[in-house]
Amino acid sequence: MTFRIIIFASILVLFSIFMSSCSLLQEGSKYGFNDGIYRTSMLKKTEVYVLRIDDDTIAVFPVLEFKDSTAVLTKQRVNYTSLQRKFKDNKISHTFYKPSFDLDVLTIPVNYRPYSGIVPNQITANFNGALFGGYRVDAYKVNYKRTPLNVYKQKVKHLGFSAGLFAGIGNTLIDGTTLNELNDDIEYEGVIFISGISANVAVEKLTVGFSFGPNYLLDENKNQWVYEGKPCIGFTLGLNIN
Repeated sequence: MTFRIIIFASILVLFSIFMSSCSLLQEGSKYGFNDGIYRTSMLKKTEVYVLRIDDDTIAVFPVLEFKDSTAVLTKQRVNYTSLQRKFKDNKISHTFYKPSFDLDVLTIPVNYRPYSGIVPNQITANFNGALFGGYRVDAYKVNYKRTPLNVYKQKVKHLGFSAGLFAGIGNTLIDGTTLNELNDDIEYEGVIFISGISANVAVEKLTVGFSFGPNYLLDENKNQWVYEGKPCIGFTLGLNIN
């Protein structure tokens, strides 16, 4: 019964996250491919200013950064449009990157716990919630595909990548098998502190990924809990909130 309640609660949370994100996306996403400064490489700090003229046309300007200001080189403008027959740089695909600080709420609906004491490897599904903070890079791949009419059609693909730290609370079953001192009279849902590192892939505001970190029981049985301070691997689902 407890397992069913946990699964039902997790589905409700995920459904709420999905509906909230859909509403936010309809209002205009922070992570849309909008006018602004982007990097042309994920690792190098080569920047350009992208101006969206319309749904099929963008203008790209090189950017130079000085100590006192940022200069946009308008004379070196390059246009990419569905109407041109040939692109100036002979490329039909360009990727632009935008780094940012990432703040998410996330849940870890599935955890893998390795063998510990007398308890074998197991996969658990417990209700939990955490805050995640880290570094995020959004990648926008702008592709122009030639149509039978010998013109180009623009298509933008977006993915985000983030990595950072998380911390929160959750619950776990505490009974005689998960304590070093066997006691068949003990069985309850213990509150645990979860923390660690997480790497995620994002589509707009929704993120999925993996986590790795220790758990700590927050009651008097913490010294007897077989998983105390031991890391586990989890599958994460999250929603960006900044």
